[in-house]
Amino acid sequence: MKILIVQGGFGAGGAEKVVAMIAAHRAQMGDEVTAMGFDMPADGSYFPYPDDVQLFLPDGAKTGNPLARLGMIRHTIRTTQPDLVLSFLTKVNVLSLAAAIGTGVPVVISERNNPRAQKAHPIWRHAQNLLVRRAACAVMQTDRARADLPRAVQATSVVIPNPCAPHPNYPAQPDPAGHRLVAVGRLDTQKGFDVLIRAMADVRAACPNVRLTIYGDGPERDRLEALRKDLQLEDTVALPGASLSPGAWLSQADILVMPSRFEGFPNVLAEATVAGLPAIATDCDFGPREMIVEGENGLLVPVDNPSALAGAVSSLMQDSPLRAHMAGQAAINRDRLAPGQILSDWDKVISRAAKL
Repeated sequence: MKILIVQGGFGAGGAEKVVAMIAAHRAQMGDEVTAMGFDMPADGSYFPYPDDVQLFLPDGAKTGNPLARLGMIRHTIRTTQPDLVLSFLTKVNVLSLAAAIGTGVPVVISERNNPRAQKAHPIWRHAQNLLVRRAACAVMQTDRARADLPRAVQATSVVIPNPCAPHPNYPAQPDPAGHRLVAVGRLDTQKGFDVLIRAMADVRAACPNVRLTIYGDGPERDRLEALRKDLQLEDTVALPGASLSPGAWLSQADILVMPSRFEGFPNVLAEATVAGLPAIATDCDFGPREMIVEGENGLLVPVDNPSALAGAVSSLMQDSPLRAHMAGQAAINRDRLAPGQILSDWDKVISRAAKL
C-alpha cells in the first residue's frame, strides 16, 4: 500500500511524534510511506524516521498562504498516487480533504487538539464543518472529543489515543526531595505557562528550594521571560528552549506540571504517567481527565487558576509518601496506551478506509 501522511511540519510536538511512529510502523509492514510537512528544523526532523520513509518538504513550503498549501498537497497526491492519505491537525485536515476532491483517494483525518477552543477565522470553521463529512474516517483521541463532531461524522469516527510507553533511554528518576518541577510544550497561550509562572511566586514562598524548567519554544517566549523578570523568578524558573533529546526531561523531574487552557491529548502527560512521574494538570478539555486518576497518579486543578495550581504543587512537593505512591501507578495508563495496541487500531482504520 502507498500512504501519504500530511502534517504541519517535522518539529517537536505530539502530532509529529505520532506521525513518525505510524510511518515507521507501516514502512516495517512493507508499505511505501511518504511523510509531507511544511516546516523542517535546520538539523532535520526532531523525531527519527527509518530510511525507507520518504520525508517531503515541497518548494515554498513555509508560505502561510492556505491556497498555496492546498495546491502543494494536491500536487503531491497527484505525483505520489497514494492509496490513502492520513492527515493530522485541524487546518491541515481541511486542506487535505479539499485537495483530494476529484482524485478518488480516501482521506483519514486525525484531530489532535480542541477545535472549539482554538482561535480560527469563521471561514476555517465553516470549511471544517463542511469538509469533515468527506473524510473516510475521523480519528479522535478521546470520547469527549468525538462527541463534538457533527452527528453525521460520528458514525464513521473512531477514538484512538496516542501510543505511549516508558522511554527506554530516560526513565523517570524522581528525587525524594521533590523540588524539581518540569513543564513541556510550545510556548503559546494554549499551554498556560503564564499561569504556571504566576503560581511559582506562591510555590517558592512555601518551598524555597523549588526549581521549575519549562522546555519548549514559541511566540510567547518574550512575554514569559518578561513575566518571570517582573515576578523576580529568574533564579527559580528556567526557559532553556526545547529539550535536546525527545523525552530527556523525564529523568530531570520530580513532578510534571501541565497548566494548559485546552488540549487534544497531551503527550507529555501520557509520557509522565506511563513512566511513573507524578503529574499535576489542569482539568481542561480534552485529555487530562482521561489520564489522571485523582490522587493516584496525579492531581487535577481548575483552568486559569494560579492560586489553585500553586496550592496543588506546594502540597504535592511537601508530601513525599504521596509522590512515592504515584510513582508506583504507571500501569494505570501503561497498558491501555501500549504502542502495539494503538498501532493495531490504526491498522484497522487504514485497512478499512483504503477499501472504500
